[in-house]
Amino acid sequence: MKPAHIIAFSLLLISACVTLFSFSQATAPHVSIPQARAMPGKVVQVPGQIDHSSVSFTIHGTQSELKFDITDMQGSKDRMTVVYRKPKPENFANATSVEAIGRYSDNAFQAHTLLVKCPSKYEGADPARPAPAMKNADRTSAVGGAP
Repeated sequence: MKPAHIIAFSLLLISACVTLFSFSQATAPHVSIPQARAMPGKVVQVPGQIDHSSVSFTIHGTQSELKFDITDMQGSKDRMTVVYRKPKPENFANATSVEAIGRYSDNAFQAHTLLVKCPSKYEGADPARPAPAMKNADRTSAVGGAP
């Protein structure tokens, strides 16, 4: 084999290994609150309902800290404190649930990423109430013009 082929093959193998390692680090398994506590130090993704009465946001110099409790999505009484040391997401106040990605340590879940789930704008609509009827002008424009 030529030295150029060996070098090219080696670079290809190294890049494949780096890609696989990066992908494995980027995917965190979804676990429940008790499972997250049982796996301290391991990166996991934990969904939960936000307890808005527990939310505190503080800024210490240039460092911010958002701390709040989540409850289990399955309806159990499991609770866990989440600590997020980045700026508070803009839509956090309207959020109903969150998926926290990080590690459980120091009796709290240290999140490095928050996926905020806001309520749908369609929630709360009365399903028995029919949609408003289209005007005649709306019908023609909806199908591409007047006949």
